[in-house]
Order: sequence, then C-alpha cells, then structure tokens
Amino acid sequence: MKSVIVVLLSIMVAVPAIAGPPVNGTYTSTDIGGSMLPGRYTESWNPGKLTAGNTLNEESWNGATLGTQWRWYCPQTVSTALLVNTVNGIGNGIKIWRVTYAGGYVWLDGPTGPWDGGDASYTANVDSWVAIVTETYQSFVEVGSIRNHNARATFIGYTSECINLAISNLEKLGPYASNPTYPANFPGFMDASCALTGNTGEWGDVDSITFTVNGCETVSVQQSSWGSVKALYKK
Repeated sequence: MKSVIVVLLSIMVAVPAIAGPPVNGTYTSTDIGGSMLPGRYTESWNPGKLTAGNTLNEESWNGATLGTQWRWYCPQTVSTALLVNTVNGIGNGIKIWRVTYAGGYVWLDGPTGPWDGGDASYTANVDSWVAIVTETYQSFVEVGSIRNHNARATFIGYTSECINLAISNLEKLGPYASNPTYPANFPGFMDASCALTGNTGEWGDVDSITFTVNGCETVSVQQSSWGSVKALYKK
C-alpha cells in the first residue's frame, strides 16, 4: 500500500500551477487585420478523401516555423454528407460537403499569444468540430477546394466550454495532378492515435481565423492533508 501512496504523491507534485485562464476576447489572424498568426494544415486520407478516419493537423505559421503560437490537432472524421452537387453533364460545377469530426485538442502558447493570462501554455479538449467543404470541378476534375471550420473546446484546468473557433478560409493547395509532391514546412500527416504517419492526404493554408475565448474559470481544487491521504489507505 505504500507504493500506492507514493504514486499519488508523485501525481500531485506533477500537476502544473495555474496562473490564470486565457484572457477573454475575440482574436483574429493577421491576414484579416488581427494579432494571431495564420497557419497551415494537413488532413490524412485514411482510407481516402472525405472518408471516416481522416485526421486533421493544423499549426500556426510565422513564415519560418510551424506551431510557435497555436495548434489544433487530431480531430478525426466520423461522417460526411453531400449537401449540394451542381456538377453538370460536362463535369463543371461545385460540390458542398458537411464533415463532422470527433476528438482532438487545442494548444495555445501563453506568452506569444494575445490571449495570455499568465500560464506558459493552454491545452483544451475539442467538444465539437464541423467543416463545410466546397469543391470546384472542371471536366469532372477537382480544381479548387475551400473549407470553413467551426469548433468548440474546453481548456484543461478550467471549467466551461469557453473556446469558439471559426476558420473561414482553409485553402487546399494539394494534392492535385499538377502538384502531387508533399512540400516542406507543412504539418505532418496524423493518424487517429495522433501519431505522425507520413500517409497521403491533402495540405493547405489556414487563413481568416476568428478565435473567441469567453468565460473560462479556474477549476476548484480541494486541499487534503497528508493525514487524510493516509487515512484513505490505512486498511
């Protein structure tokens, strides 16, 4: 039983101190006049485009380095629905899809973000994530794709669902027949376990971000004496 108590104490010591929640506000990316970085994304295709099992990986991009300010990663596709299909008999038109994801995480750097509330970094669990994907076709070939994402999340260590993320422009850059090679300086392809796999998929830019933080509160923690901990396990 002593070993159990030692493990409990180790866990208690490992819990990081919480200085303060992210500052309430609505933050936008620099491409639309705000102060947070835009980014880049990949989505693995497991087993194919717009299928269940695909996993997103998005990171901030400062022109030289990925992931210095934010990351939202590892939401996995669970369903897709074709909402609109105007592709005509010669193959021209658009397709609009609704893609629903489950799981995933948000990571924010504290000091470099406009939301800095005192913590070195913030991590959140994604509660919901939906994308609207608009594909453009010419002669039955996809020639362009734009995504709009909306997500909600809850910071670990803070109560309430206090994050809302809206991305109005994820522009797919590849793969297309003219650009089949995965370029450098894009996030790696993830699988459902959040591991980087190197699998095939698509990649592109993340622009026109609106990120809202509102109502995060510190989780209450009840202090226990060493005597009360021993009493739990004295038998």
